[in-house]
Amino acid sequence: MSDTSNINENSYNLTPILYDIRGFFILTLAYRNTLASQVRFFAENLKGHHLECAIGTGTFTEICMKHARKKQPHQGFSLVGVDYSKALMGGAKRKLKGAELAIEDLRNMSYEDETFDTANLPNGYHTIADIEKAMYEIVRVLKTGGQLYMNVLLYPGEGFMNKISTKVNDYGQSIGILNRPYSRQEVLESLPKFGLRIDDERTIKNCIFIKTTKI
Repeated sequence: MSDTSNINENSYNLTPILYDIRGFFILTLAYRNTLASQVRFFAENLKGHHLECAIGTGTFTEICMKHARKKQPHQGFSLVGVDYSKALMGGAKRKLKGAELAIEDLRNMSYEDETFDTANLPNGYHTIADIEKAMYEIVRVLKTGGQLYMNVLLYPGEGFMNKISTKVNDYGQSIGILNRPYSRQEVLESLPKFGLRIDDERTIKNCIFIKTTKI
């Protein structure tokens, strides 16, 4: 088996606008979600000292921040965004002027234990090789009682649209931007070993959305 970590990193090393366009088509065809549904979900967790994992170009995070400030104007937050792609981080720095942004590998972060009140992992779980290392690290830097919101790409079901989803997934794996999809059961069963309590979960088409708390 080849080392996918370098393939993955190189596959994300592209201009921010191309990354965003590609992401929109993947969201539509593989996840079969809407941008609005994802924004509502992740914006809810922007509270306190917040860690945004795999922030990419910052486009999605910027939309979530605007939504949170509109819907929760009295709930302040400070945002730290991390990603390991220097090219994508350049785009994030242009969009998110008030945020602290850093080049970090989620599998080995430089932050102290229990640094953050909340964390989001949007559209990232299924892209990361050695996801267990990343999850342990995210939980390590999250305060006890802190909330982690995440979503995970699931294996497509039956039907014409899901045949398209399967082809998109195959393409993603071939260029290194997708590690693999997961089943709902294996994701939910894995979370307690990281020290997370599942507070809520729901599946929309080919994606599961999960709210957890560090215990």
